[in-house]
This record gives sequence, C-alpha cells and structure tokens, in this order.
Amino acid sequence: MSILAGITAGAGLIGGIASSIIGGNKAAEAARKQQQAINNQKAKDEAWYNRNYYGNYMDSKESQAALKRVEDTLRRRNQEAQAQGAVSGATPEAVVAQQANDQQLMTDVVSNLASKSDDIKRNVDAQNQANQRNTFGMEMQQYQANESGGSQLLASGGGLIATALSGLDSFGNKAKK
Repeated sequence: MSILAGITAGAGLIGGIASSIIGGNKAAEAARKQQQAINNQKAKDEAWYNRNYYGNYMDSKESQAALKRVEDTLRRRNQEAQAQGAVSGATPEAVVAQQANDQQLMTDVVSNLASKSDDIKRNVDAQNQANQRNTFGMEMQQYQANESGGSQLLASGGGLIATALSGLDSFGNKAKK
C-alpha cells in the first residue's frame, strides 16, 4: 500500500506541474488573442479617426450637393436678373448688384459649411477620446485578468505540488520505518 501511496504522490506532482504548464499556455494564448483583438480595434479606431477628422468636409457628398444647389439657384437668379434687366431696361449696375448679392450668398453658404466642418471635427475628436478611454479600459481589464490568472495558476500549481511533495514525504517516512 505504501508503494501505491508513493506512486500516487509522484503522479500528483507530475500532474500538478503538467497542469500548471498547460493552464499557463492556455491562459497565455487567450491573453494573446485578446490583446490582438484590442490592437485590431485600436487600428480600426485610428483609421476611422484619420478618415473623419482629416477628411475635407467640403469634399463630402453632403457639402458638394449643397454647393451645387446654391450654384444652380444663383445661376437661375442671374439669368432671370439679366432677362428682367433687358426687358425693363435695368442698368448694368443693377445686374452687378444682383451678382454681388449672389456672391455674398455663396460666401455665406461656404462659411456655414466650413463651420459645420469644425463642428464635425469636434464631434469626431470627442468620439475618438471616448474610443481611446474604452480601449484603455479593455487593456487594463486584460492586464488585470492576466495578473489574476497568473496568480491563480501559481497558487493552484503550487498547491498541487505541495500536496504531492507532502505525499512523497509521508511515503518516505513510512518507507524508513
């Protein structure tokens, strides 16, 4: 019976070491995958930020459509003003005044679009900061999980080894008697 106890204790020792190694490898693999996912998300967030923050809002479809509508409206108004001036005998100064008003309208539209661009950049920057805080939180959770997992593996592996050594020690003491 004492040989069986020694074999059991030795198997426990080997099992404890193997369990610690396997558990450590699995935990490390999971940690690597989680870190890779975090890194992928950081890259996506950075690409989103660069695209939206540094992109020229004046080149956006929305801005281009607004500018086209204004240009079309101004073109029609200019044609109407010239036709009306020819019929009514308006002076060239009146047509020029109308064109100046139209240019001021276009300037106002472009200014409003530029202001909207600034608002968009502020919103993108705020969202980017929130994304960075979120990613930082995920990284901190990952570090804490790694630390906790490592501590648990160390404790459970050490406990198995201590139990096995205790069994071997009692086996050795029984063998000496």
